[in-house]
Amino acid sequence: SSGNVALSMWLGLLLDGIPESLMLGFMTNEGKITGTFLIAILIANFPEAFSGASMLRAQGMATWRVFAMWFVVFALTGLLAMLGSIIMPDTVRNGSVEMRIRDTSTAAFEGLTGGAMLAMIATAMLPEAFKGAGESAGL
Repeated sequence: SSGNVALSMWLGLLLDGIPESLMLGFMTNEGKITGTFLIAILIANFPEAFSGASMLRAQGMATWRVFAMWFVVFALTGLLAMLGSIIMPDTVRNGSVEMRIRDTSTAAFEGLTGGAMLAMIATAMLPEAFKGAGESAGL
């Protein structure tokens, strides 16, 4: 049902947001965050969040509950970005242990994020698209 798809999309965004927000915290300390980058993140995540929220409302979930679910994602990712900024030193020397930890954890976070998104797309979004569009879903 589309309710399960919507919950899967919410969970996928939550799982995607955890490592993504930690990486944002790391990048903040390095001065690598630009307005364009933040707009790109908004553009990438907004349609998925909007459609998931719309599906939840269409299934009869109360507005306050839908809002609370998305607020949890918002608050958790904000706190994790702050944590990522706190745990990563402001200056990281080339070849240092901190640099290796940062690079290794960033690679692990990116892999986790990509895997979570692929799993959510394969298990929730693609079947729903095929159900809605039929044979022309992939065109």
